[in-house]
Amino acid sequence: MNPHHSRVAAVFGARQGSGYLLGPRLVLTAAHVVGEKDTAEAVVFGGVGEAICDVVWRRKDDACDAALLVARAPVVPDDVSDRFAPLRWGELIRLDTQENCQAIGFPLVQRDERGNLDSEQLSGRVKPGSSILGGRYVLESSGTPPEPTAHRSPWSGLSGAGLFCQGALIGVVITAPTGWHNGRVEAIPVRVIADDPGFREALDRHCGADVAVEALDELSDREREDHEFEVRYRGYVAHRYGQVETMGHGSALGRIVWPLDTAFLALELAETAPHRKPDRSAVEVATGKRVQAALQGRSRILLQGAAGSGKTTLMHWLAVRAAQGDLPSELGQLQNRVPFVVPLRALTGSQGLPQVGRLLGELQYPAADNQPAGWLTRVLDRGRGLLLVDGIDEVQHDQRPRVRSWLEGLLSLYPDTAVVATSRPSAVPDDWLAGYGFTAFSVLPMSPADVGTFIDRWFAALRESEDWSWFSHQAMDYRRALRAALDTRPSLMEMAANPRLCTLTCAVWLEKRGYLPDDPMSLHRAALNLLLGRRDMQRAIASTEGITLGQEPQEHLLGALALWMTFNGATEISRSRASRIVAAELAQLDVHPAKAESALRHLLIRSGVLRKMDSTITFQHSTFQDFFAAHALVDRGHFGFLINHAHDPQYEDVVRMAVGHCREREASQMLLALVKRGDREPEHRTRIHLLATASLEYATRVDPEVSKEVLGRAEALVPPRDDAAANVLADAGAAVLDLLPGLDGLTVEEARAVVLTACKIGGPAAVAVLELFQGHADPAVRERVRWGRNRIGGAPGGAANGRA
Repeated sequence: MNPHHSRVAAVFGARQGSGYLLGPRLVLTAAHVVGEKDTAEAVVFGGVGEAICDVVWRRKDDACDAALLVARAPVVPDDVSDRFAPLRWGELIRLDTQENCQAIGFPLVQRDERGNLDSEQLSGRVKPGSSILGGRYVLESSGTPPEPTAHRSPWSGLSGAGLFCQGALIGVVITAPTGWHNGRVEAIPVRVIADDPGFREALDRHCGADVAVEALDELSDREREDHEFEVRYRGYVAHRYGQVETMGHGSALGRIVWPLDTAFLALELAETAPHRKPDRSAVEVATGKRVQAALQGRSRILLQGAAGSGKTTLMHWLAVRAAQGDLPSELGQLQNRVPFVVPLRALTGSQGLPQVGRLLGELQYPAADNQPAGWLTRVLDRGRGLLLVDGIDEVQHDQRPRVRSWLEGLLSLYPDTAVVATSRPSAVPDDWLAGYGFTAFSVLPMSPADVGTFIDRWFAALRESEDWSWFSHQAMDYRRALRAALDTRPSLMEMAANPRLCTLTCAVWLEKRGYLPDDPMSLHRAALNLLLGRRDMQRAIASTEGITLGQEPQEHLLGALALWMTFNGATEISRSRASRIVAAELAQLDVHPAKAESALRHLLIRSGVLRKMDSTITFQHSTFQDFFAAHALVDRGHFGFLINHAHDPQYEDVVRMAVGHCREREASQMLLALVKRGDREPEHRTRIHLLATASLEYATRVDPEVSKEVLGRAEALVPPRDDAAANVLADAGAAVLDLLPGLDGLTVEEARAVVLTACKIGGPAAVAVLELFQGHADPAVRERVRWGRNRIGGAPGGAANGRA
């Protein structure tokens, strides 16, 4: 039975590695072990000592890392090689985990204090569902991983070792990936080696043998068809969601595209369940944890966060890592699952919610018609589905029960399906899917350390962008200057704590050569000034679509489109209807309606604000739709619509931005109307009063008496009585920080909630609140203060790389 101890080789080429004897003179190893050298040395237990070997075949590329050595004399005596059993070559077709697998070689971790080599038998399970797209086998150790070393992996030297499963050689170890606490190694499948014509020719020339790779877990015809389709689908998901494009395709700023793994920042999540289980402490539930730690062991997750907080990026990261079979070890409950990204904003209009059999088609997978009959049903039946439902808040309020019923029906039929759903805060209650095992989490604002990391990555991506290659030598100077500016301007740091606003901050800073607005509305205006062609005008390319549109006409047309979508509770519009709306608006601008198609094409291609999706048009970001809808609503005097819809989270950003678009008198009247509606309607009172409070940040000017009225209503909600109330209060933003009390007269539960509110809002002003509670007698309060100060103050370890 293989492996045999006298076939395990130490190989010395460009570096020290391992290998496995295919015969008395043949050694299979990794190509990077021998490097570019033509010879190497090999030695085995019970052998003749170091044997000089010639490299007769090697291949080093993305798919393969292997080399074949031929010793000039036998590496082992005849009486040893005569006892070798025939070597079986195998491969795994299914995704079932294989136990009792092993790789034996000579890693760094086994060297003694004098540097002498010894062998290590790494045993564990092979996980065929991991690193599928990388084309590698993953061997996960079942023992205690070795401690990390200062400069090299403790597994350095194991490269080239044979990987065995069921007594058959299935791979050649090539790497120990970082981020897995030294608990796994990866191997090239021997199928890749055996299929290489150069290898087969070399093997035949030197030993007159061929290689037959047997399937260790043979598939039926249907299973093989399913497997092949799944591999193609996984590759599509990894490619489709594997990049992030900032500021919009074809925008005046130019494209800045970065790999998802670089763009993804493992932000902090805080559990928002309103009722704690008796055996869970207040600290455990409320303090934030990085994504991997927060979601550990969870397979039903409701993720809540403000617009632009990073929810969709997190969903795409989960999709890509699941498709690649490369999720962090903490998220092992999602490993080997097939991801399906379901953007509700694109599916709940005319199409409705898809049935399982039509899901891939509705998700616009190009090869949906080629899926084997019943493939998706079989995936879900076996508990291998990962449903990533994005944007519950982007569905009209009266349609959200349909989404819930759809999910409940699917989970009742396929109870082992994992689901991650996203929503803005309060669009659905924390217990929206009670009884189905969902845990609610809120996405916390970025800490100052996270903001710094985000800015570093944004400018690094800019340096790699073809559209900005001319600017790469200056990019780092602007990065350093921006970080320094944020450190001295707390209001800007608070804005930049939102990833989308941080992106706009970087873009405006870059284009304005060091200028930054002081409030969210001014930041959006400055960014849209760039997007809507000011740079095109400077570059004399404003008429490329057969029409010249200045910024004001573009804003007018975009406002009309956004207004129609908002009135109709839609997030997309048909191309034909958009053309009719544009034609009508052009007539008001004294432009012939025949120019409608040219104008719409200009908006799609040049603005960077719209994008085309098959036969429909949508805004690149919901924030842009909200901005233009708010402007149009104010411009046309639709204040009643705004007030009447203020209770619906779908319209919260529209209301806030509408206040920002108002003149002082209009803003004051609108805020008073919000206050009075909240007074009249107890069921909506808290939400509307807090929305009015949050809108103060967007207003240019407000009558001081009106501001006092608004803050007075918010003050009635202070102190928050428990963690659930703290979550709601924190949504109002920095305006409530001045209303939070000190510790005098507070119950322990209220003190915990006050500190949690400050932690979730963040910013320098929150630190002052936390300092009032740092000596509190309750350990949960003190722990929350410590956590909040660390993250808000940017303590070491605050930033995290997205890869675990």
